[in-house]
Amino acid sequence: MKHGSESKLEGHLGLASGILLIVTVIIGSGILVLPGFVFENIGQDGIYAWVACALLSAPILATMVLLGGAYPSSGGVAYYARLAFGQYPELLVSLLFLGATMVGLPSITLAGAVYLQKLTGPSVDVHLLAALLILLAGVFALSGGEALHRGVKLIGSWSVCFLVGTLFALMVLAARAKGVQFDRPANLLSIASQIPVIFFSFSGWEIATHLAADFRNPKRDFGLAMLLAFVVVCGVYICSAALVHVADIKSNFSAPVFQAAAELAPSAPGWLVPLLGISLIAANLFGSVVAISRLVLYLSGRHVLPACLGRLHNGAPRTGVYFVVACLLLVLACDLIGWLDVETMFSLAGMNLLFIYMISALALVRLRGGLVSWFLATPIVICSVLIIAGFRSSHPFIASSAILAYVLSRNNRTELT
Repeated sequence: MKHGSESKLEGHLGLASGILLIVTVIIGSGILVLPGFVFENIGQDGIYAWVACALLSAPILATMVLLGGAYPSSGGVAYYARLAFGQYPELLVSLLFLGATMVGLPSITLAGAVYLQKLTGPSVDVHLLAALLILLAGVFALSGGEALHRGVKLIGSWSVCFLVGTLFALMVLAARAKGVQFDRPANLLSIASQIPVIFFSFSGWEIATHLAADFRNPKRDFGLAMLLAFVVVCGVYICSAALVHVADIKSNFSAPVFQAAAELAPSAPGWLVPLLGISLIAANLFGSVVAISRLVLYLSGRHVLPACLGRLHNGAPRTGVYFVVACLLLVLACDLIGWLDVETMFSLAGMNLLFIYMISALALVRLRGGLVSWFLATPIVICSVLIIAGFRSSHPFIASSAILAYVLSRNNRTELT
């Protein structure tokens, strides 16, 4: 099913380029920070928390694969909510998704800007560097068709190969220097306590659903690309946790890969890990801006956003990209003047995503039915409700999205097709 201007969006992604784009959407700055925090908190049990999160995120991945393969659309999770429940849930999911990404991505960008600042020096403000990274991602996201296909291969392959190569080299050095030994889990409660800290490193599958319509053959390739991307992401995350485990770092837990490199390869150039962080954030921003611009295109075709945001130029929703970049810069400015902070931005984004997962799981049950759908949806809904109920600070943000969605649905009586 295609809608409005979306029908002009031609798929150019193959299996390989699709995997690379999805991987860049999922892997962000967390891989360079969180393994150290978890290791500092629970020590050698840290790697098991990452394994547990990989297992817990599998039902979410499976839900998105089933929905994206069966109903490919640039509307992604919003489109699934509309098919299952109607216009109001569609608008609610759209607003929650935009809210999550618009406040979450600037916080990730600031983390990347910190690495960039290590190369430029402290004299350059981190917010200025973050703005430059957002603008750079926007420039790359303006490409469409085969240009997008080539850009994905260039940016995705560079960042993924650089990351995998660096982790592999450091892991080999760590194994030679200290040996490899993994004891049985010592404290299951301490492992469980770290799951909320790292769980959202595995989020992003909902963003990837907005890219389904960009595949040449979404019904054949999208699900396989998601599954293979999941294998790559889990492998990279667990490898980074294993590196910290084997290296047994004693300090600088906020930059564990940097600290491991300093201990294991002291003669390595000091710009190596900062460059790795910058390349990861740049690739993550590029993939995310591309995906969000597809939702903007979809909402424009649904008359929720102005029609001008749905215009395509050479196969790319350029006005949608401009809109996304402008919103990200605005949120970045709010952080600069003290209206927001990184911790709040991560918290709001995380709760919005959980709400989206819950609605998507219910949509899968409504649209597909069957025992498999119920098996996937039940743990997602139960866990989402429990976590959202425990983070009361996010309730006003979710409630305001629900009220705004209701107002928009009352004023926008488009016919469902």
